[in-house]
Amino acid sequence: MYRIALPATCAALLALPAVGQTCTFTTECYESEPCQDTSFSLTAELDASKLVTDFGDLTVVGVKREGSLAAVFATGDGAEYLLSRNGNAARFTAHSNDGPTAITYLGTCEEEF
Repeated sequence: MYRIALPATCAALLALPAVGQTCTFTTECYESEPCQDTSFSLTAELDASKLVTDFGDLTVVGVKREGSLAAVFATGDGAEYLLSRNGNAARFTAHSNDGPTAITYLGTCEEEF
């Protein structure tokens, strides 16, 4: 009986949707201009190799973990992106392909990824 139940249970778990971790950013810094308040969030769905944002999904091209630091490299239309976090502190940077110009967001992420 267990030989039948175990594969069925494993198959059911694989069918579950990937759980995303949410990052919320409250500060936006554009190049050397003064930073300003913002309200921006994204969901990291690393099992699906994407970052989900209000302006569209980004394709994750690499993840690096070193100790408590995690860095997620992504690409999208018109820019390259880096999401880094250490504990709850998070930074998300967009680097324009027309640049060099960059926008940095400061905030926090829930849970680990």
